[in-house]
Amino acid sequence: MVAIPHTTEAFVVSAPGKAILFGEHAVVYGKTAVAGSLDMRAYALVTPRSDDHVRLVLPDIGVDELFDTNTLPQLTPNMLEHPGMVEQLMGHISVPNGPGRLAILTFAYLFGSLFVDNCGFTVSVRSLLPVGAGLGSSAAYNVALAAALLRLSGRLPAKNASDVINEWAFAGEQVAHGTPSGIDNAVSTRGGFLEYTKGSEARNLRTTNALRVLVTNTSVPRSTRELVAGVRNARDQHPTVVNLVLDAIHETAVSAVSLFENSSDGVEQRLQDLVRMNHGLLATLGVSHAALERIREITALHNMASKLTGAGGGGCALTLVPSDASDETVEQVQSELRDAGFECYSTVVGGKGVAFTESVAAESVDKWIVRMSPLEQNDAVPADPFAAVVAAFVALPASVVAKLAP
Repeated sequence: MVAIPHTTEAFVVSAPGKAILFGEHAVVYGKTAVAGSLDMRAYALVTPRSDDHVRLVLPDIGVDELFDTNTLPQLTPNMLEHPGMVEQLMGHISVPNGPGRLAILTFAYLFGSLFVDNCGFTVSVRSLLPVGAGLGSSAAYNVALAAALLRLSGRLPAKNASDVINEWAFAGEQVAHGTPSGIDNAVSTRGGFLEYTKGSEARNLRTTNALRVLVTNTSVPRSTRELVAGVRNARDQHPTVVNLVLDAIHETAVSAVSLFENSSDGVEQRLQDLVRMNHGLLATLGVSHAALERIREITALHNMASKLTGAGGGGCALTLVPSDASDETVEQVQSELRDAGFECYSTVVGGKGVAFTESVAAESVDKWIVRMSPLEQNDAVPADPFAAVVAAFVALPASVVAKLAP
């Protein structure tokens, strides 16, 4: 562990979500999958304090906790068999039940692993990713948090910084999920597109071309565990047929990898074809949903291919937007999807990974946040001169928060 350096400047770390483009469910059986970073991000604002407390503010899930650094557990290497065991060391600190519980435990684990109690700071995290929709909201939080605490602790190296961030973000994912694959945090840290196969290290694809997409949230709850079990049961009952389907899903992913890395004429149309094929194959496994099929019908009327992303059974759909589609057409599609009762976001997949922001248009982030906030600013609390900045950050509209990405 190292002493916390006194930070006098505010900064923001942002990290993207993720979308699986090809290979859902088949990846469980050793097939190839392709994922990309989704430019709907989590934003961690770090501000200094003048006392020896650390404050964690997560307004999206109702968390605002102030900790005396002397009471948080201090961890040494190999002290825990698994990061998720950090709760056993929380002592008299009461960790509330609810959606913020795992986020608090992750913070405690990373803090205890990286710092000693020397001075305080506040970390406030806003996320523009829907929670529980299969878009990597947990990984984006853990990547942004790990990057912020590594920078504060002086442990962020000049070289191979992304590898160190990814390592600690994976530990955060272990606190939250037990035995995660590591793909979500790898995509969020590195950005771009990744090819991965179970048991092998993920590989960045050699392409710089981000894809314009629509992400549509059905808001239909689903259980990933139950959907995976359903495919396994179908495979047990009809192994020859289901294995052929899984092989075909694998081939859509392999074909997509080839298209990403060997650009040629007609790539866009062929990707659209693969999206339709991949979804159709997944639907034969029983993991689609009426809401997902309705999204496909609406977007198909505008020559846009859509598919489920993630486990299916609800969750989100991903739609590829043709490069020649006008803004008016995209807005029309979004309007039709919203009229059908869905939440729809226009974004890109395959963009930047984790990133730091110290200023916006040559203005320091703290001054910019206060200026852009709808709040009337009051005098800051003496123990935390940046409290007004935190309050302003919490109150920012999502569209303004998004401008904090580089």
